[in-house]
Amino acid sequence: MKGQILSLALLSVAMLAAPGVSRAANDEQQIRRIEHEWVTAIVKRDVAFLQRLEAPDFTVTGPGGKTLNKAGDIKDTTNGETTFENMTFDKLKVRFYGDTAIVTARIAPQGRTSEGQPIEGQYRYLRVWVKQDGTWRVVAFQSTRIADAKKGGTR
Repeated sequence: MKGQILSLALLSVAMLAAPGVSRAANDEQQIRRIEHEWVTAIVKRDVAFLQRLEAPDFTVTGPGGKTLNKAGDIKDTTNGETTFENMTFDKLKVRFYGDTAIVTARIAPQGRTSEGQPIEGQYRYLRVWVKQDGTWRVVAFQSTRIADAKKGGTR
């Protein structure tokens, strides 16, 4: 009898844990898919994509320390002054803290800034996502250029 009760208790715990595991896996797949779509949207200057996924209080901090809000980011990304021909990324890591996801990755963009300077090299980025009303929205983005090891960069 004690064995049956223990078996039922373990089965109940396993059934309760399973939805959480599949939710986390589903959320991670969703975030990873959106990260790939994001790169495509930036290259294509897709205003609708950015409008939909950036939260109203979104902020971006670029490698030079310049900060923009949602309107400024969308304008800067889509008006043709800053252009990206290509972006590749790797080392994508997603961590969850309740309805918040922190994404870190390494990215290698190719393009030009609004000042006409080339955008090249490798960068680390951090993106903060929050699930609001069942939808993932980005609330913050920050990128940092990776120092060239040949020029003395160590991190």
